[in-house]
Order: sequence, then C-alpha cells, then structure tokens
Amino acid sequence: MHCHTAPCSRCGHMSPAELTQGLLAAGYQGCVITNHFYYGNTGVDRAMPWAAFVRPYAEDYAQICACAAPYDLDILFGVEEGVGGGREILCYGLSPALIAAHPELRLCSAAQWHALAREAGGLILQAHPFRSRDYIELPGVLPPEEIDGIEVFNFGNSDRDNAEAAACAAGHPEWITISGADAHTAEAVGLGGIETDRRIQTNEDLVEVLRSGRYRML
Repeated sequence: MHCHTAPCSRCGHMSPAELTQGLLAAGYQGCVITNHFYYGNTGVDRAMPWAAFVRPYAEDYAQICACAAPYDLDILFGVEEGVGGGREILCYGLSPALIAAHPELRLCSAAQWHALAREAGGLILQAHPFRSRDYIELPGVLPPEEIDGIEVFNFGNSDRDNAEAAACAAGHPEWITISGADAHTAEAVGLGGIETDRRIQTNEDLVEVLRSGRYRML
C-alpha cells in the first residue's frame, strides 16, 4: 500500500526488479506504487512541463508491471504527494494519464486532490499523520473533509506515532484505515500492508475492498 522505487522517489533504493523480488520473498500478491510526487521527495525534475514531469512515473509503473508479469503479480499505480507543512497524502485510483491531463495539480491542495479523486472513483488517505520528524512542521490530520481516511500503521513511524493515528481514527468510524510498509528497499516490502480474501487486480478492486472494510491490516 506504500512503497517507493528509484529513480522517481529520490529516497527510493530499489529497482522494479528488486521490488518484484521483494514482493515474492514476502509472499505478497502485489502492491501499490506510491512514489513521491511533485511536492514530495521526487527524483524527477520539477522544471519540466507537466506532462513531461508525469511521464517518468508512467514509465516506472510500466517497468514494474513488466517485471512482475511473469510472476502473476498485481501492480497498481498511486502517488504520495506533499500538501504543505510536511504533511503527505496517498492517492489511490488515479492513473498517470489522468494526472497528466490535470496540470492544475501543480498548484493543488489536498482538497483539490480529493475532489479529483472523488470524481475519478479514487481515494485520498493521509500518510503517517502523526509522524515526528524535523521536516514536518504541521503534524496531525488534515481536515476530515479533505481525506477518505489515514494510514494508522506505518513501519517508519514510532509506536507512539502509530498509536496516535489509531486513536484518532477510532473517533472517525467513517474513515478508511490502512497499514503501509513505506518500503524504500526490497527488504522492507513485507513490513506492512493489507490481507484480503479476494484478489485485487484493478484500481476498482482496491477501492471496493477498502470501502468495504473486508481486509486485515498487517
């Protein structure tokens, strides 16, 4: 549900082939690629025109799908975007083509990402909302109307950070909650995610499962 590859994420330390082997070693059926986007720790040149900026994300996704295909793994596309003050959102159900068609996202807020996701049938979940790091000026959750839920377990967080997220989510039963490995290396791929009783092969499958609540957080 949360992983980063090189070179789209500057902090990513695994190639498409290494991610594939990490998924196989951990016994996973697939993953969502959530590379850092325009206002995050991107490895792509922000000075490029919008469509050119989005293209490496589409190419990276295609490479991962090609590596995973011989093993019948399911790879979905997502992004992790910064929305100010060090806060970040995980965007699910949005294709590279859809994002490329909306250059106004270069100036978008969390609310605008959420509006686009709602229109496209996607979801916006806040990543690691209570993470304590120097770069995060505004820890805590975004306004509830701007998100569909939060990441309540992130392997990169402290136990205290994750406990705060879980406690916050308990007060919002309408929220979707997920677990994320926040994997930047193949060895970390299996340190979070969700377990379901049905295979997730498309964005529509993912959104349906998350909205239904029929899954277990790992």
